[in-house]
Amino acid sequence: MLVLKILGIIILLASILAALHFFNEHCDKKFSYRFFTSTSFWATAGTLGLLVLGDWWRTSALQSGGDVLNGIVIMCIGVLVATGLIYFNFKRTNFVYGFGGSVLQLSAFGILAYIGFFVLIIGLFLWFLSNLGTQNVRAIND
Repeated sequence: MLVLKILGIIILLASILAALHFFNEHCDKKFSYRFFTSTSFWATAGTLGLLVLGDWWRTSALQSGGDVLNGIVIMCIGVLVATGLIYFNFKRTNFVYGFGGSVLQLSAFGILAYIGFFVLIIGLFLWFLSNLGTQNVRAIND
C-alpha cells in the first residue's frame, strides 16, 4: 500500500508540473510571456524571505518591547516586490491570465522557495561536514 501512495504522489506531482508547463507554453504562444522563469522565482523567493524576516523582526521586537516598525517596513518591502511582480504579470497579459498566472506563480514558487531554503541549509551542513573530514585527513597526511 505504501508503494501505491508513493506512486500516487509522484503521479500527482508530475501532473502538476506538466499542467504548469502547458500553461507556461500556452501563455508564451498567446502573449509571448512566460510566468515561470528564474527571475520570477528569485523575486518570489526574495518576497518570501522579506516577509519571514520582517515577521521575525516584528515578533522579536514585541517580545523585547522594542520598535516593531522595522519589521513592518521589511514586510511592506516584500509586499511591494510581490505587487510589482503581479503588476508586471497583468501588464504583459490580460486580467484573467494575469490573475490566474500570478496565483499559480506565487503559490508554486513560494512553496519551492520555502522547501529550497531547508534543502540549502541541509546541503551547506553536509558540505561543512565533508570539508571538516577532508581537513582532518590532510592534517593526518602532513
